[in-house]
Amino acid sequence: MNKPNQSRMVMGVAIYLPHQWDRLLATAEDRDKLEGTWEEWRAVLEESERNMRAIGIEPIEVVLDMDEFEKYCAERGLRNVGGSRAEYVAELLAKQSN
Repeated sequence: MNKPNQSRMVMGVAIYLPHQWDRLLATAEDRDKLEGTWEEWRAVLEESERNMRAIGIEPIEVVLDMDEFEKYCAERGLRNVGGSRAEYVAELLAKQSN
């Protein structure tokens, strides 16, 4: 149990929009590491969030809009892979915190 003044670690987690899931799969270079459907991905996400909370990490959901993410990648010469998506989510989370 957390003490009142104890801060929890937070971690941004990408939230994909259902209507953009096929687009993510079509452009992701690591498609083989992603779930086949948005519903399957959402179930894995929910389990992952429960596991994170169980070890003291508070997941913060950050919407990854494909239009904005593709622009972000193009501006930085990045590929659509898990590391780039994680970097983008971390940057968005940092902006939300300011």
